[in-house]
Amino acid sequence: MLKKYEEALNKIVEEVYAFGELDEKALQLIVEGLQKQDATKLEEARRLLKGNHKANAKIDMNIVTTLALYAPEASDLRRVVALIKIASELSRIGDYLKAHAKNLLKQMAGSDEEEEGEESDHAIRPLLTDTARAFYQSTETALHLALEAIKETDPDRLDNISRRISVEESKCDDFISILEKNMVSNICAHPDEAEELVDELHILRKLERISDRSINIVKLARYALEGGKLKL
Repeated sequence: MLKKYEEALNKIVEEVYAFGELDEKALQLIVEGLQKQDATKLEEARRLLKGNHKANAKIDMNIVTTLALYAPEASDLRRVVALIKIASELSRIGDYLKAHAKNLLKQMAGSDEEEEGEESDHAIRPLLTDTARAFYQSTETALHLALEAIKETDPDRLDNISRRISVEESKCDDFISILEKNMVSNICAHPDEAEELVDELHILRKLERISDRSINIVKLARYALEGGKLKL
């Protein structure tokens, strides 16, 4: 019974990890599509995340089935609860990325329709700066570290992952503050494009939460490994 339960639990861990890998790949495609102004990369990112909620529901169902079959107790139950919450965090990250890809596609389509000689779209331009690239890089790093934490079973290595994610999260906060100021300046300078700029600003604030949710994933991994009081 114990061996079968461990096999079932390990399978769920792999499913959750693969679920997170889709987010990571989608983020990479979005960054590449943005920098190269390549709409096909953004469309590919959206396709990757299209079944996001169904995949999360499938993981939840597999977890419920495992609970019903093996009735885990104490630390085993703690691990299962953590996996449910980690999958939920990853699902929310996927939602942020889908919204960002959709909005970028909308902005690019608007830019393509502009007459020759006109300036490029003001909502996209702040996302092509060095600050924006640094923000995306820190976001990617935080998410990648969170995925490492899902499979980590060594407390010391988990501590190291936690510290590294905290650094990236702090950097994301700083970068997003600069990007917000740039966006607000653009809104003042181009009030006719205020709606698009405000939409992008709103989505950027959600993207900043990817690093926050990455920290939550590490906290959940620690809870699964060591127990204690969980605070997200």
